[in-house]
This record gives sequence, C-alpha cells and structure tokens, in this order.
Amino acid sequence: METSSVLPDTFDQTQCNYCGTILWICVCVATTLVTVLGNVLTMLAILLSKRLSSMMANFFVFSLAVSDLLVGFSIPYHMLFYTTGFGSGKTSCLLRFVFTSFACASSISNLLVIAMDRYVAIVYPLHYSRFMTKKRVCFLIATGWVTATTMASVPLIWNDWHEGVRCELVHVVPHNFLAWVVCPTFALTWTAMLLLYSRICREANGHVKRIRETTGTGVQDGQAMYPTTRDSKSFQLTLMILGCFTVCWLPYFVVTMYLHELIPNLYEISLNLAMANSSMNPLIYAWKNTNFRKAFLCLLKCRTPDDIQRYITDHVPSKRSSTNNIVGCLKNECSEMHRKQAKSEYFADHCSQGRYDSTYETVISIN
Repeated sequence: METSSVLPDTFDQTQCNYCGTILWICVCVATTLVTVLGNVLTMLAILLSKRLSSMMANFFVFSLAVSDLLVGFSIPYHMLFYTTGFGSGKTSCLLRFVFTSFACASSISNLLVIAMDRYVAIVYPLHYSRFMTKKRVCFLIATGWVTATTMASVPLIWNDWHEGVRCELVHVVPHNFLAWVVCPTFALTWTAMLLLYSRICREANGHVKRIRETTGTGVQDGQAMYPTTRDSKSFQLTLMILGCFTVCWLPYFVVTMYLHELIPNLYEISLNLAMANSSMNPLIYAWKNTNFRKAFLCLLKCRTPDDIQRYITDHVPSKRSSTNNIVGCLKNECSEMHRKQAKSEYFADHCSQGRYDSTYETVISIN
C-alpha cells in the first residue's frame, strides 16, 4: 500500500515522491518535537542550576543545545517548500539553505569543541583549570559560531539560482562549493573527533589500570585483572558518540555528492537522518550525566534544579591539588612515570570524594 500524499495538486512531485507524504510529515514533526523539547530542557537545566551553570564544560553543552534547537526550528521552514507553494522567490529559496546550513554547521562545530574540551580534561586534568578559562571557553564557542555563520552565508553570494530553477540544494548551491569546501570540512571534523576520542579512550583506560594497581582492586591470584578496551565504558561511549555522528551525517554527504539525481527520495531520507542527530545529542551529552538527569527530573516536577541536595560534580578536577606529590609533578619535578601515577592518584582521590562515578570508567562522559 502506497503512503498517501498531502501535497497540493499543483506541486511537482517528480523530484521526490517521499516528500509531502504522511510518513514524511510524521517523521519531520516527531524529529522537531524531540529536538526542541530535549534541547530546551537541557538549556533550562543549565540556566536554572547554579552547579551546572558554574561548570566551564557546560558552556559547551549549552552552546550545543542552542545550535541543535535551531536545527529543530529549521525543519518546519524546510517543510513549507513541500507542503505549500512557498519558495518560488530567490530570497526565500536561499534563506532555506542559509538557515539550515547555519544550524547544522554550528551543531557540528560545537561537537568538535566539546571533543577538544574532553581531550584537555582527560589528558591534561591537572592543567584544565589553567587551560580552560572563561575567556578561552567563550573564544572557542564564538569561533565555532563565526565559522558556521561564514560557511552558511556563502550561498547568499555564490549561488546558481535563476528564474524557474527548482529550489533544491544541488540545483542552487554550486557543486564546487559542496565538493571542495563543505565535504572536506566535514571530513576534517570527523577525523579530528576520531583522533581526539581515541586518545581520550586510551588515556581513560590507562588511568583505570593505574588506579586499580594503586588501590589493589581488580587483582586475582596475585595478577591484575583489567577490563579489555572493548568492555570498558570509555570505549562504549566513544563508539556511541562517533557512531551516532557518522551514521547520521555521512549518508547525507554521500547522497548529496553522488546519489541525489539517481535516487531523489534518498536525499530527503538522508537529510531527515542528519537532522535527527540534533535530537540524539541531548541524550548523549546530557542525559547520560547524573547531574543533568537529576536536574531534568526536578524540571519535569516543576521544581528548580537547585532543590537537589547532592550532586556528582563535573568531570573536571578542582583546582586544589590533593597531595604534595601532585604539586611537584605540576612543577615538572618528577619523572614521566611518577607524573602519570600522580594523575591517576589525583583521579582516585576525587573518586573517593564522590567527584566521579565510583567505577571511574565513566570519567569521560560529558561533564
């Protein structure tokens, strides 16, 4: 049975038979609702919680929520081009790609900045407070938004629009811009995130092993019993972050460049999948964190998050060094082996104080 269409009779469906169908509308509306509600809840949790708003890392999460919220708002505007005769003019057509590109590019930029923040927090935990000052955090966020604005504004100046052209990406936005600017930028971003999270995963596993050596946990019959990389939560989280990002965005760029004309419906499906990434980000970067979950529950119960009496603090260690050994390592007065051991002891000290989850392997989860 074919899905019924709600398009006006005058609308040309030769380009995409999937667009305008009941299924298409349901997917777009569901994506919009989940994206908007999830990211609004994340923003409110940060704004209304003194503890969450005081953490530098949550500045990046808030920026990501704003960009993903814009993605959610761009979907209804995108739907107008298929459910009505809207978009025949040059301005409305170009704004379609500018608005959508700006929202998506800012979201991807924020994902990269969050990866950089995690990298510093896990690989250089003793120096995080010195590296990630409020000015530098704001600078990184602003850089991401400026980059997104610049890329999204290009079609306003460089485009192939002319009277009677179909308002579709491959017809209006120059192919050279997509092939030599947009796609390489995505490839570089994906590669950077892969390298950063791979190093984070190795570093976190190293800390887990050294902590267990220090505390004597994970030892059986005199031999250390360490979890394999595949079984560790750090590996699972890294796989989830990169997996969701890749599955959502890679098909879109492949279809846009090579399959759009061959399979028109596939482009819209891949775009829906790419937009869905913004509805997944609150689950990945906020809901997995105990602080946010408790804050969300308070908001859903119409209470302020500050009513919560007990929080697990940010993944970033505090400024205070826990031992004189760590202070000496900060001053480069110990060997590399001792410095690694000091870092692990530092994390173990924070674990014992409830600053991290007791398993410690959740240390690389956002915030």
